[in-house]
Amino acid sequence: MAEPNEQHDTELTPEELAHTHLPEQTMYKIQTAGAEGADADDIQHPPQTIRTNELRCLYFELEPDETIDWHTHVPDLDEVNLCLEGRAKYTLEREDGSYQTLEIGPMEFVYVPGGARNKIEVVGDQTHRSLSVAKSVSVARLEALEGKTEQAAPGDTDWPDSLFVDRKRDEIVAKNENLVSK
Repeated sequence: MAEPNEQHDTELTPEELAHTHLPEQTMYKIQTAGAEGADADDIQHPPQTIRTNELRCLYFELEPDETIDWHTHVPDLDEVNLCLEGRAKYTLEREDGSYQTLEIGPMEFVYVPGGARNKIEVVGDQTHRSLSVAKSVSVARLEALEGKTEQAAPGDTDWPDSLFVDRKRDEIVAKNENLVSK
């Protein structure tokens, strides 16, 4: 049996239909400071955000003395975070005033529900590196709507997009030329 990359299975998508209903397609590679061969002086340090109309992917790092303090996600922002390195404690404040705390380590996920009031704290003396995925929203935190946030949050302008692909208009809205390549 042939390996998946060795040949194309034309029966899955007949050649005459393969691209007839799709806009022009291009893949992009986005480098982080930790990428193999990356020139640390030219690479933007975290956080880094990649967005489309439907999806937001955020890479962030927290040093041992750093915290993402209490904030409240908008109701339709369900977030899934994957710990890549280090450990972190995620705390959720419930409506009744009680708290739920989960500690995650490398290659563990945490699901943070929409509307959640939560915070993230580093556990131990190692940098916490995480990948966060959520649907794309114009404002991620209720505090931003109220003008009561001093800390940048995903979706805020203080965390610029490394790449923003507007699939509805089929255009690149933002692209950091130092980080993004085809």
